[in-house]
Amino acid sequence: MNTKTHTKRMEVRVTEQQKAAIRRKAKACGVSPSEYLRQRALGYAPKAVLPDAFFVCCERLDRLCRKPFSREVNEAALAVLREMNSILTKGGEADTWPPPDSGP
Repeated sequence: MNTKTHTKRMEVRVTEQQKAAIRRKAKACGVSPSEYLRQRALGYAPKAVLPDAFFVCCERLDRLCRKPFSREVNEAALAVLREMNSILTKGGEADTWPPPDSGP
């Protein structure tokens, strides 16, 4: 939505916990808290944007899946899955951040 067309202001009272939850959910969707609340109030459900670190972990798992199964590969895959869980539940970061193959 274009913020330049928004000329009217509304206020809403929330608890500290509610404010924190709204900010967290808005950040996960990649929008401001105002835009998040606006979309929710108008019947839209903004989708959470997965962090780039999630896709880094997916690439690691893909590389592991191409190797012959072994105890070491299994342990490495479990380590990547634990890291992915940490990223998604606690907002962690991937161990290494490779540069993109292409794009800006």
